[in-house]
Amino acid sequence: MKMVHIYVKRGLAVSLIIIGFSIGAEAPQGGSFVKTEINTTLISINDGEAGALVAGAGESVADSVTVINLSPTSAPVIRTVYGLAASTLMGSPHAAVIGHYGIVTNHTLRVDQNLNFVNATIEVAGKNQVVVMDLRTLAVTDSMQLDANPWLAVAHKDNERVVIGLSDGWLVLKLDDKGNISGQTRTAFDVSIISFDLSSDGSSILAGVEAKSGTQSLAKFVLRDDDTVTLEGKTSAMGFVVDAPFSPRFAPNGKTALVLNSGGFSDGILDDVLVVDIIKNVVVDRVAQVSDGLESLAIHPSGEFAVIACLNAMPWSVTSHLAVISLTSGSAELLYSLPVEAVPEGIEFSNNGKQLFVGSTLANHISVYAVEDMMLERSPFVLPVGEGHAALGIGFGIK
Repeated sequence: MKMVHIYVKRGLAVSLIIIGFSIGAEAPQGGSFVKTEINTTLISINDGEAGALVAGAGESVADSVTVINLSPTSAPVIRTVYGLAASTLMGSPHAAVIGHYGIVTNHTLRVDQNLNFVNATIEVAGKNQVVVMDLRTLAVTDSMQLDANPWLAVAHKDNERVVIGLSDGWLVLKLDDKGNISGQTRTAFDVSIISFDLSSDGSSILAGVEAKSGTQSLAKFVLRDDDTVTLEGKTSAMGFVVDAPFSPRFAPNGKTALVLNSGGFSDGILDDVLVVDIIKNVVVDRVAQVSDGLESLAIHPSGEFAVIACLNAMPWSVTSHLAVISLTSGSAELLYSLPVEAVPEGIEFSNNGKQLFVGSTLANHISVYAVEDMMLERSPFVLPVGEGHAALGIGFGIK
Protein backbone atom coordinates (compact mmCIF):
# COMPACT_ATOMS: atom_id res chain seq x y z
CA MET A 1 0.00 0.00 0.00
CA LYS A 2 1.36 3.37 -1.01
CA MET A 3 -1.14 5.84 0.46
CA VAL A 4 -4.53 5.89 2.12
CA HIS A 5 -6.47 9.09 2.78
CA ILE A 6 -10.10 8.92 3.89
CA TYR A 7 -12.31 11.87 4.77
CA VAL A 8 -16.01 11.49 5.54
CA LYS A 9 -18.47 14.15 6.67
CA ARG A 10 -22.05 13.23 7.65
CA GLY A 11 -25.27 15.27 7.69
CA LEU A 12 -25.74 16.82 4.28
CA ALA A 13 -22.93 14.44 3.70
CA VAL A 14 -20.02 15.09 1.44
CA SER A 15 -17.69 12.13 1.23
CA LEU A 16 -14.25 12.23 -0.34
CA ILE A 17 -12.35 8.99 -0.45
CA ILE A 18 -8.97 8.74 -2.15
CA ILE A 19 -7.19 5.45 -1.87
CA GLY A 20 -3.88 4.85 -3.60
CA PHE A 21 -2.24 1.48 -4.12
CA SER A 22 0.91 0.40 -5.87
CA ILE A 23 -0.22 -2.09 -8.52
CA GLY A 24 2.32 -3.76 -10.75
CA ALA A 25 0.15 -5.11 -13.56
CA GLU A 26 -0.99 -2.78 -16.31
CA ALA A 27 -4.78 -2.64 -16.72
CA PRO A 28 -6.63 -1.91 -19.98
CA GLN A 29 -6.72 1.75 -18.94
CA GLY A 30 -2.92 1.88 -19.11
CA GLY A 31 -2.20 2.34 -15.38
CA SER A 32 -3.25 1.56 -11.83
CA PHE A 33 -6.36 3.79 -11.97
CA VAL A 34 -8.82 5.19 -14.48
CA LYS A 35 -7.21 7.90 -16.64
CA THR A 36 -8.57 10.09 -19.43
CA GLU A 37 -6.79 11.93 -22.22
CA ILE A 38 -8.10 15.31 -21.02
CA ASN A 39 -9.73 16.45 -17.78
CA THR A 40 -13.16 14.83 -17.70
CA THR A 41 -16.01 15.27 -15.25
CA LEU A 42 -18.75 12.68 -14.76
CA ILE A 43 -21.93 13.50 -12.87
CA SER A 44 -24.08 10.69 -11.51
CA ILE A 45 -27.57 11.69 -10.41
CA ASN A 46 -28.77 9.17 -7.84
CA ASP A 47 -32.34 8.32 -6.85
CA GLY A 48 -32.17 7.00 -3.29
CA GLU A 49 -35.47 5.16 -3.57
CA ALA A 50 -34.57 3.54 -6.91
CA GLY A 51 -32.78 0.53 -5.47
CA ALA A 52 -35.71 -0.28 -3.22
CA LEU A 53 -38.14 0.28 -6.11
CA VAL A 54 -36.33 -1.99 -8.54
CA ALA A 55 -35.38 -4.70 -6.09
CA GLY A 56 -38.79 -4.60 -4.42
CA ALA A 57 -37.26 -4.52 -0.96
CA GLY A 58 -35.06 -2.43 1.28
CA GLU A 59 -35.28 1.13 2.57
CA SER A 60 -34.82 4.36 0.66
CA VAL A 61 -31.92 6.71 1.35
CA ALA A 62 -31.53 10.38 0.52
CA ASP A 63 -31.14 11.33 -3.14
CA SER A 64 -27.59 12.31 -4.00
CA VAL A 65 -25.28 13.65 -6.69
CA THR A 66 -21.83 12.16 -7.30
CA VAL A 67 -19.16 14.15 -9.15
CA ILE A 68 -16.12 12.29 -10.50
CA ASN A 69 -13.04 14.15 -11.75
CA LEU A 70 -10.77 12.19 -14.10
CA SER A 71 -7.46 13.35 -15.53
CA PRO A 72 -4.44 12.12 -17.54
CA THR A 73 -2.18 11.94 -14.46
CA SER A 74 -4.10 11.73 -11.19
CA ALA A 75 -6.30 9.11 -9.58
CA PRO A 76 -10.06 9.77 -9.78
CA VAL A 77 -11.47 12.20 -7.22
CA ILE A 78 -14.99 11.12 -6.26
CA ARG A 79 -17.35 13.25 -4.15
CA THR A 80 -20.98 12.64 -3.24
CA VAL A 81 -23.39 15.12 -1.69
CA TYR A 82 -26.75 14.10 -0.22
CA GLY A 83 -30.08 15.85 0.10
CA LEU A 84 -29.43 18.93 -2.03
CA ALA A 85 -31.33 17.88 -5.17
CA ALA A 86 -34.22 15.45 -5.55
CA SER A 87 -33.99 13.10 -8.52
CA THR A 88 -35.85 10.24 -10.16
CA LEU A 89 -35.12 7.07 -12.08
CA MET A 90 -38.19 7.72 -14.23
CA GLY A 91 -37.05 9.22 -17.54
CA SER A 92 -34.20 9.24 -20.03
CA PRO A 93 -30.95 8.74 -18.06
CA HIS A 94 -28.84 11.45 -19.70
CA ALA A 95 -27.82 14.36 -17.46
CA ALA A 96 -26.78 17.85 -18.60
CA VAL A 97 -23.37 19.37 -17.88
CA ILE A 98 -22.80 22.96 -18.97
CA GLY A 99 -19.36 24.40 -18.17
CA HIS A 100 -18.76 24.08 -14.42
CA TYR A 101 -22.39 23.28 -13.67
CA GLY A 102 -24.61 20.22 -13.60
CA ILE A 103 -28.37 20.35 -14.10
CA VAL A 104 -30.60 18.08 -12.00
CA THR A 105 -34.26 17.75 -12.99
CA ASN A 106 -36.91 16.07 -10.88
CA HIS A 107 -40.60 15.38 -11.32
CA THR A 108 -43.04 13.85 -8.87
CA LEU A 109 -44.30 11.03 -11.10
CA ARG A 110 -43.34 7.60 -9.87
CA VAL A 111 -44.21 4.05 -10.91
CA ASP A 112 -46.44 1.83 -8.79
CA GLN A 113 -46.29 -1.97 -8.58
CA ASN A 114 -48.36 -2.26 -11.76
CA LEU A 115 -45.94 0.02 -13.67
CA ASN A 116 -48.49 2.83 -13.79
CA PHE A 117 -47.39 6.44 -13.33
CA VAL A 118 -48.76 8.02 -10.16
CA ASN A 119 -48.14 11.36 -8.45
CA ALA A 120 -46.10 10.69 -5.33
CA THR A 121 -46.15 12.90 -2.26
CA ILE A 122 -43.58 15.68 -1.99
CA GLU A 123 -42.10 13.97 1.07
CA VAL A 124 -41.26 10.95 -1.06
CA ALA A 125 -40.56 12.45 -4.46
CA GLY A 126 -39.51 16.06 -3.90
CA LYS A 127 -40.88 18.76 -6.20
CA ASN A 128 -41.12 19.49 -9.91
CA GLN A 129 -37.91 21.46 -10.10
CA VAL A 130 -34.61 22.23 -11.79
CA VAL A 131 -31.47 22.52 -9.65
CA VAL A 132 -28.14 23.99 -10.83
CA MET A 133 -25.08 22.64 -9.00
CA ASP A 134 -21.48 23.83 -9.10
CA LEU A 135 -19.41 20.76 -9.96
CA ARG A 136 -16.36 22.26 -8.24
CA THR A 137 -17.89 23.02 -4.85
CA LEU A 138 -21.00 20.78 -4.99
CA ALA A 139 -23.04 23.78 -3.87
CA VAL A 140 -26.45 24.60 -5.35
CA THR A 141 -26.12 27.89 -7.23
CA ASP A 142 -29.76 28.25 -8.29
CA SER A 143 -33.03 26.38 -8.58
CA MET A 144 -36.59 26.86 -9.78
CA GLN A 145 -39.88 25.13 -9.14
CA LEU A 146 -42.23 24.32 -11.99
CA ASP A 147 -45.92 23.65 -12.47
CA ALA A 148 -45.12 21.00 -15.08
CA ASN A 149 -43.02 17.83 -15.03
CA PRO A 150 -39.45 18.41 -16.28
CA TRP A 151 -38.54 15.16 -18.03
CA LEU A 152 -35.05 15.85 -19.36
CA ALA A 153 -32.43 18.61 -19.61
CA VAL A 154 -29.89 18.85 -22.45
CA ALA A 155 -27.04 21.36 -22.57
CA HIS A 156 -26.75 23.56 -25.65
CA LYS A 157 -23.44 23.66 -27.47
CA ASP A 158 -23.00 27.35 -26.64
CA ASN A 159 -22.41 26.44 -22.95
CA GLU A 160 -24.94 29.08 -21.90
CA ARG A 161 -28.36 27.55 -22.52
CA VAL A 162 -30.11 24.48 -21.17
CA VAL A 163 -33.09 23.03 -23.02
CA ILE A 164 -35.65 21.20 -20.87
CA GLY A 165 -38.50 19.03 -22.08
CA LEU A 166 -41.66 19.49 -20.03
CA SER A 167 -44.99 17.73 -19.73
CA ASP A 168 -46.54 20.74 -21.52
CA GLY A 169 -43.80 21.90 -23.91
CA TRP A 170 -40.35 23.42 -23.63
CA LEU A 171 -38.28 25.50 -21.23
CA VAL A 172 -35.00 27.16 -22.24
CA LEU A 173 -32.81 28.49 -19.43
CA LYS A 174 -29.77 30.74 -19.66
CA LEU A 175 -27.01 30.46 -17.05
CA ASP A 176 -24.52 33.17 -16.19
CA ASP A 177 -20.88 32.47 -15.29
CA LYS A 178 -21.81 32.01 -11.62
CA GLY A 179 -24.41 29.33 -12.27
CA ASN A 180 -27.40 31.59 -11.77
CA ILE A 181 -30.46 31.34 -14.00
CA SER A 182 -30.31 34.64 -15.87
CA GLY A 183 -33.13 34.04 -18.34
CA GLN A 184 -35.97 31.67 -19.11
CA THR A 185 -38.23 31.15 -22.11
CA ARG A 186 -41.17 28.78 -22.11
CA THR A 187 -42.98 27.47 -25.18
CA ALA A 188 -46.27 25.64 -24.64
CA PHE A 189 -47.39 22.57 -26.58
CA ASP A 190 -50.27 20.16 -26.04
CA VAL A 191 -47.90 17.16 -25.86
CA SER A 192 -45.47 15.93 -23.23
CA ILE A 193 -41.79 15.96 -24.22
CA ILE A 194 -40.64 12.62 -22.82
CA SER A 195 -37.08 12.60 -24.21
CA PHE A 196 -35.09 14.41 -26.90
CA ASP A 197 -31.69 15.38 -28.24
CA LEU A 198 -30.15 18.48 -29.83
CA SER A 199 -28.28 18.45 -33.13
CA SER A 200 -24.56 19.26 -33.17
CA ASP A 201 -25.28 22.86 -34.21
CA GLY A 202 -27.88 23.22 -31.45
CA SER A 203 -30.77 24.19 -33.72
CA SER A 204 -32.67 20.97 -34.48
CA ILE A 205 -34.42 18.86 -31.87
CA LEU A 206 -35.68 15.29 -32.28
CA ALA A 207 -38.11 14.37 -29.52
CA GLY A 208 -40.24 11.49 -28.37
CA VAL A 209 -43.59 13.04 -27.49
CA GLU A 210 -46.76 11.76 -25.86
CA ALA A 211 -50.22 13.11 -26.66
CA LYS A 212 -52.93 13.46 -24.02
CA SER A 213 -54.46 10.27 -25.41
CA GLY A 214 -51.27 8.39 -24.45
CA THR A 215 -50.15 7.87 -28.06
CA GLN A 216 -46.41 8.34 -28.54
CA SER A 217 -44.59 9.51 -31.66
CA LEU A 218 -41.47 11.25 -32.92
CA ALA A 219 -41.38 14.93 -33.87
CA LYS A 220 -38.80 17.40 -35.12
CA PHE A 221 -38.60 20.84 -33.49
CA VAL A 222 -36.43 23.91 -34.10
CA LEU A 223 -34.80 26.02 -31.40
CA ARG A 224 -34.98 29.63 -32.54
CA ASP A 225 -32.58 32.48 -31.76
CA ASP A 226 -35.11 34.01 -29.34
CA ASP A 227 -35.12 30.70 -27.38
CA THR A 228 -38.63 29.76 -28.41
CA VAL A 229 -39.22 26.31 -29.90
CA THR A 230 -41.29 25.67 -33.01
CA LEU A 231 -42.63 22.41 -34.41
CA GLU A 232 -41.25 21.52 -37.82
CA GLY A 233 -43.39 18.42 -38.13
CA LYS A 234 -44.14 14.91 -36.99
CA THR A 235 -41.51 12.40 -38.08
CA SER A 236 -42.86 10.10 -40.78
CA ALA A 237 -42.74 6.44 -39.79
CA MET A 238 -42.53 5.32 -43.46
CA GLY A 239 -44.09 1.94 -42.65
CA PHE A 240 -41.98 1.28 -39.56
CA VAL A 241 -43.62 0.82 -36.16
CA VAL A 242 -42.96 3.84 -33.95
CA ASP A 243 -44.95 3.38 -30.76
CA ALA A 244 -42.56 4.09 -27.88
CA PRO A 245 -39.65 6.32 -29.03
CA PHE A 246 -37.14 6.96 -26.26
CA SER A 247 -33.71 8.55 -25.65
CA PRO A 248 -32.96 9.73 -29.22
CA ARG A 249 -29.40 10.74 -30.03
CA PHE A 250 -27.97 12.60 -33.00
CA ALA A 251 -25.02 11.19 -34.91
CA PRO A 252 -21.97 13.50 -35.05
CA ASN A 253 -22.83 14.49 -38.64
CA GLY A 254 -26.14 15.96 -37.44
CA LYS A 255 -27.95 14.34 -40.37
CA THR A 256 -29.12 11.11 -38.74
CA ALA A 257 -30.27 10.01 -35.32
CA LEU A 258 -30.89 6.75 -33.49
CA VAL A 259 -34.03 6.22 -31.43
CA LEU A 260 -34.81 3.42 -28.99
CA ASN A 261 -38.32 2.13 -29.64
CA SER A 262 -38.72 0.83 -26.10
CA GLY A 263 -40.41 3.49 -23.97
CA GLY A 264 -37.58 3.03 -21.47
CA PHE A 265 -39.25 -0.02 -19.91
CA SER A 266 -38.33 -3.68 -19.75
CA ASP A 267 -41.44 -5.77 -20.46
CA GLY A 268 -40.01 -9.04 -21.74
CA ILE A 269 -40.40 -8.08 -25.43
CA LEU A 270 -37.36 -7.43 -27.65
CA ASP A 271 -37.26 -3.83 -28.89
CA ASP A 272 -36.06 -2.19 -32.10
CA VAL A 273 -33.59 0.63 -32.76
CA LEU A 274 -34.86 3.17 -35.30
CA VAL A 275 -32.71 5.20 -37.70
CA VAL A 276 -34.03 8.67 -38.59
CA ASP A 277 -33.02 10.88 -41.50
CA ILE A 278 -33.11 14.28 -39.82
CA ILE A 279 -33.02 16.31 -43.03
CA LYS A 280 -36.09 14.55 -44.46
CA ASN A 281 -37.59 13.94 -41.00
CA VAL A 282 -38.40 10.29 -41.74
CA VAL A 283 -37.58 6.90 -40.26
CA VAL A 284 -35.35 5.18 -42.84
CA ASP A 285 -34.23 1.97 -41.15
CA ARG A 286 -34.47 -0.20 -38.07
CA VAL A 287 -32.39 -2.80 -36.27
CA ALA A 288 -34.97 -5.35 -35.20
CA GLN A 289 -35.17 -7.07 -31.80
CA VAL A 290 -31.93 -5.72 -30.36
CA SER A 291 -32.83 -6.41 -26.73
CA ASP A 292 -35.55 -5.89 -24.11
CA GLY A 293 -35.84 -2.48 -22.49
CA LEU A 294 -33.48 -0.30 -24.53
CA GLU A 295 -32.67 2.46 -22.06
CA SER A 296 -29.92 4.75 -23.31
CA LEU A 297 -27.40 5.02 -26.09
CA ALA A 298 -24.14 6.70 -27.02
CA ILE A 299 -22.86 7.18 -30.57
CA HIS A 300 -19.08 7.01 -30.99
CA PRO A 301 -17.43 10.33 -32.01
CA SER A 302 -16.43 8.68 -35.30
CA GLY A 303 -20.10 8.05 -36.11
CA GLU A 304 -19.22 4.49 -37.07
CA PHE A 305 -21.04 2.67 -34.27
CA ALA A 306 -23.24 3.07 -31.22
CA VAL A 307 -23.50 1.29 -27.88
CA ILE A 308 -26.89 0.77 -26.26
CA ALA A 309 -27.63 0.04 -22.61
CA CYS A 310 -30.31 -2.68 -22.46
CA LEU A 311 -32.22 -3.38 -19.25
CA ASN A 312 -33.33 -7.01 -19.74
CA ALA A 313 -34.61 -6.63 -16.19
CA MET A 314 -38.05 -8.25 -16.29
CA PRO A 315 -38.66 -9.86 -13.90
CA TRP A 316 -35.48 -8.36 -12.41
CA SER A 317 -32.80 -10.46 -14.00
CA VAL A 318 -29.35 -10.30 -12.45
CA THR A 319 -27.84 -9.47 -15.87
CA SER A 320 -28.47 -6.72 -18.39
CA HIS A 321 -26.61 -6.10 -21.66
CA LEU A 322 -24.69 -3.68 -23.84
CA ALA A 323 -25.49 -3.93 -27.55
CA VAL A 324 -23.07 -2.65 -30.20
CA ILE A 325 -24.65 -1.36 -33.43
CA SER A 326 -22.56 -0.81 -36.57
CA LEU A 327 -23.42 2.30 -38.61
CA THR A 328 -20.76 1.97 -41.31
CA SER A 329 -22.65 0.01 -43.94
CA GLY A 330 -25.73 0.99 -45.91
CA SER A 331 -27.90 -0.48 -43.16
CA ALA A 332 -27.37 -0.40 -39.39
CA GLU A 333 -26.80 -3.83 -37.85
CA LEU A 334 -26.32 -5.44 -34.46
CA LEU A 335 -22.73 -6.69 -34.10
CA TYR A 336 -22.69 -8.23 -30.63
CA SER A 337 -23.92 -7.95 -27.05
CA LEU A 338 -22.07 -8.07 -23.74
CA PRO A 339 -23.38 -8.84 -20.25
CA VAL A 340 -23.37 -5.97 -17.75
CA GLU A 341 -24.67 -5.43 -14.22
CA ALA A 342 -28.44 -5.16 -13.91
CA VAL A 343 -30.24 -1.92 -14.79
CA PRO A 344 -27.70 0.13 -16.77
CA GLU A 345 -28.73 3.81 -16.82
CA GLY A 346 -26.76 6.38 -18.80
CA ILE A 347 -23.88 5.75 -21.17
CA GLU A 348 -21.23 8.16 -22.51
CA PHE A 349 -18.03 8.08 -24.58
CA SER A 350 -14.91 9.98 -23.58
CA ASN A 351 -13.89 13.01 -25.64
CA ASN A 352 -11.59 10.98 -27.91
CA GLY A 353 -13.87 7.94 -28.01
CA LYS A 354 -11.27 5.63 -26.48
CA GLN A 355 -13.31 5.00 -23.34
CA LEU A 356 -16.93 4.24 -22.57
CA PHE A 357 -18.66 4.91 -19.23
CA VAL A 358 -21.78 2.96 -18.19
CA GLY A 359 -23.76 3.63 -15.00
CA SER A 360 -25.62 0.90 -13.11
CA THR A 361 -28.55 1.47 -10.73
CA LEU A 362 -28.24 -1.73 -8.73
CA ALA A 363 -24.43 -1.92 -8.70
CA ASN A 364 -24.08 1.73 -7.61
CA HIS A 365 -21.07 2.32 -9.81
CA ILE A 366 -19.92 3.40 -13.26
CA SER A 367 -18.15 0.76 -15.33
CA VAL A 368 -15.32 1.77 -17.66
CA TYR A 369 -14.50 0.19 -21.04
CA ALA A 370 -11.51 0.68 -23.31
CA VAL A 371 -12.60 1.12 -26.94
CA GLU A 372 -10.55 -0.28 -29.81
CA ASP A 373 -12.17 -0.05 -33.24
CA MET A 374 -15.65 -1.39 -32.39
CA MET A 375 -14.55 -3.67 -29.58
CA LEU A 376 -15.15 -2.95 -25.90
CA GLU A 377 -12.72 -4.22 -23.27
CA ARG A 378 -13.84 -3.82 -19.69
CA SER A 379 -11.49 -2.27 -17.14
CA PRO A 380 -11.12 -4.03 -13.78
CA PHE A 381 -11.80 -0.66 -12.14
CA VAL A 382 -15.19 0.89 -11.43
CA LEU A 383 -16.16 4.36 -10.22
CA PRO A 384 -18.47 4.13 -7.16
CA VAL A 385 -21.45 6.49 -6.90
CA GLY A 386 -24.33 7.15 -4.50
CA GLU A 387 -27.21 4.73 -4.00
CA GLY A 388 -29.56 4.32 -6.97
CA HIS A 389 -27.65 5.74 -9.95
CA ALA A 390 -30.33 7.17 -12.27
CA ALA A 391 -28.62 9.38 -14.88
CA LEU A 392 -25.14 10.09 -16.22
CA GLY A 393 -23.65 13.30 -17.59
CA ILE A 394 -20.18 14.13 -18.90
CA GLY A 395 -18.13 17.28 -19.40
CA PHE A 396 -14.67 17.85 -20.86
CA GLY A 397 -11.83 20.23 -20.08
CA ILE A 398 -13.32 21.35 -16.76
CA LYS A 399 -10.76 22.34 -14.11
